[in-house]
Amino acid sequence: MKKKFNITLLLTAIISVGTFTSCDLELLPLNEVVLENFWENKSEVQNVVNSCYLGMQENGYLTKAIIWGECRSDNITAGEGVTGCSGLQQLLKGQLKPTNEICDWAPIYKQINFCNTVLYYAPGVAAEDPNYTVTDLHVTEAEVKALRAMSYFLLVKTFNNVPYTDQPSIDDKQDYLLPASPGDSIIDVLIADIEGCKDYAPLRYSDDYKKNTGRITRPAMYALLADLYLWRASEKDFAKQTEYYQRAVECCDQVIKFKLNEYDENNGQGHWRKQDFDKEVYKTFGYPLLAEEITPGTNDGGPRAYNSIFGDGNSFESLFELTYTAGSSDKDVKNSDVSKMYGGRTDGGGSGNAYVCASENMMPEKVDGKSYSQTNESAPFPVMTDYRSITNFMYSDGNKYQVLKYTLVNSTLGSGGTSGRVSANQWSAATSVSKRSDQENTQGWIMYRLTDVMLMRAEAEICLAGLISKDATPKQYTTTRKYGSTCFGSDSLLYDDAFNLISAVYMRSNPSAWNLTDAQLQRSKFDTYDEFIKLVELERRRELMFEGKRYFDLVRRARREGNTAHFTQAVSSKFGEASRAVLIKMSMMEFMYMPYLKDQIKINPYLKQNPAYAEEDEYLKN
Repeated sequence: MKKKFNITLLLTAIISVGTFTSCDLELLPLNEVVLENFWENKSEVQNVVNSCYLGMQENGYLTKAIIWGECRSDNITAGEGVTGCSGLQQLLKGQLKPTNEICDWAPIYKQINFCNTVLYYAPGVAAEDPNYTVTDLHVTEAEVKALRAMSYFLLVKTFNNVPYTDQPSIDDKQDYLLPASPGDSIIDVLIADIEGCKDYAPLRYSDDYKKNTGRITRPAMYALLADLYLWRASEKDFAKQTEYYQRAVECCDQVIKFKLNEYDENNGQGHWRKQDFDKEVYKTFGYPLLAEEITPGTNDGGPRAYNSIFGDGNSFESLFELTYTAGSSDKDVKNSDVSKMYGGRTDGGGSGNAYVCASENMMPEKVDGKSYSQTNESAPFPVMTDYRSITNFMYSDGNKYQVLKYTLVNSTLGSGGTSGRVSANQWSAATSVSKRSDQENTQGWIMYRLTDVMLMRAEAEICLAGLISKDATPKQYTTTRKYGSTCFGSDSLLYDDAFNLISAVYMRSNPSAWNLTDAQLQRSKFDTYDEFIKLVELERRRELMFEGKRYFDLVRRARREGNTAHFTQAVSSKFGEASRAVLIKMSMMEFMYMPYLKDQIKINPYLKQNPAYAEEDEYLKN
């Protein structure tokens, strides 16, 4: 009979031995005897699956995701606490070198190795334990493959070409000194992986919505797949671009249909009785989004949607988020990554301990009722009625702009606010906010949510319309919507649908705009591909600000356009005195990606440094 082993001992072995180390790609083998004796039944498999999620919550994984996907963008500038992380301090100055620990990918590969270990051993358990059925195995594989794909996708978006393996570190004869695989090839593998198992994931696990959004479900799989297709669509071949964009739209449709059905089944009742839906948005645009205000324009206790999505967490709109637990036990995992990056209550309501703050160029003019261009890239919040300009960051004259998203506790914005806040219709300086303390850092980190998917679909449709204008007409496709099926075969119809999606997201966050015509998006102002691309990019920036998406959105557009012109315009403003030197490098597409850590290249002779960060180049000077 096989000897039983404690789960804690096994996970300790995986963490400390079977991982990519901090300085190289070489994997040391797990204790093979321990592993073989551990994998015996269904519960043991699930325990290690849980460790795959835990790997994304601990060991600095989320810190890397925020730095790589958000801090490099035009949304972020240095906070007063950045002196606690010299690597981030240098990155924010444009002084990124291959010796910077920010480039260390160890936390991501560590989580990948958890996933590879499960996928290697789980089939053997299904063969031995009758309680762990083939159906259970398929669910496990879908769940873990999605988590692994998210990690590899993060690496590809950050470094482009990276080492790829789907094998765990279990044999000391295995060679883990691997060359970097082309990023697009890895994306192809991930797409095939998820396509092959996406429908094995359940639509939901139970009636407990927190359990559903805290684990991989089928809607989360389709959201991930849409994201992969959208990234991969930057092909030079029009036919392939068309195929990838259409597949992205189809995957988004699966998510949207699921949410529409879920809303209709509950009819605004049941689980959602505490979450107020925006009836005007649903009636006008056909999408069930949570309301910031119950009665548009009345400021009646908002921001309700923010409180549900980011305050309480695991909301109706969430598709997958890393879920943390409340409590004082050492076993309760806190979201220390967010509090470290964005700050917490320990700074007295200010930004003193935050590594980063919001860029100061995002505020609109403080003039009531004034209409501004919705495509002004230097001021992404064109009107003061937008709740996101208040819940995303804190405006205070002469001070740093504090990041509030994820750190702000549930709040009611009234006249003057209940905690020193301001209303959505009345700009004024505010001096304090109520932020989570270190002990309260249980806010989830959202990987995918409904409005993200809606805007991905809008972007894919706009890109398809652009292909039509280039005489590369895509085949017609049908998409199911609340009011029936519509067959899109012209650029104008594609633009119409994309505009409808963008408007739904925009108007949910601008309830007062229903009574201010000039503050609404107007279809007549958008005619060309360039205008629509700018519109959807800025709406994604407004909606997904500080969620680790902005920098990668800029890179995706540069890949599609084949140059860094727009990317350079957006990012260069943050580098101050160093910008002229950095601009020389920004013309290189490779500049958008990070260099490999120097120590990793020393260990792994197959890795060739990103040419934009050649070691002999001394361009990074003040």
